[in-house]
Amino acid sequence: MTRWLKKLHTYAGLLNLTILLVFGIAGLTATFDDPDEAPPSPTTRMYDFKAPENVGDYDAALAAFQFLKPALSEMPPKGAVRRDAANNVAFNLYSINGERTVTLLEKENRLRVEARPNELGEFFDGLHATTMNFSHTDLRIRMWSWYVEFSIWSLIFMSFTGVYLWLASRPKHRWAQFSFAAGSGLFLLLYAITR
Repeated sequence: MTRWLKKLHTYAGLLNLTILLVFGIAGLTATFDDPDEAPPSPTTRMYDFKAPENVGDYDAALAAFQFLKPALSEMPPKGAVRRDAANNVAFNLYSINGERTVTLLEKENRLRVEARPNELGEFFDGLHATTMNFSHTDLRIRMWSWYVEFSIWSLIFMSFTGVYLWLASRPKHRWAQFSFAAGSGLFLLLYAITR
């Protein structure tokens, strides 16, 4: 049984390499992020677009969404569509790439899209937070959320099998003791630095 657990433990680790890097970068970004740093200014693009006639705000917003077909974004929920200060229909779209504010300028027959792209650390944080708890229509995001879910469970599996394999092999082995002490010390040092 130990031989099979070693193989499963190793393969689970190899399958989780990518997600461990993503989780690590997301954790470092959250730890060392400067909350006072101003976000990057948005870029604005205009599109010619005529909203359908005799429809409500939400249907007009859905028509704008279908026109734009923004990558990796979900359709805006009904509660997210609003009228701005100039009485234009507006809504926000969120994705791992950043946030977009879409405004229907109905009198001008145009769409204004203000994009605030995520920086690299925020992008990894978005990947880290993409789970199966949210419904995703984009196949790429749905597949990534499956991978995150798989990785969470396999990391739990690796934790238990790792402890078992250490205890079942040679817990008095010098390298095992050194690795345990070094890992614990590094964890405590990072914890002390980031508090």
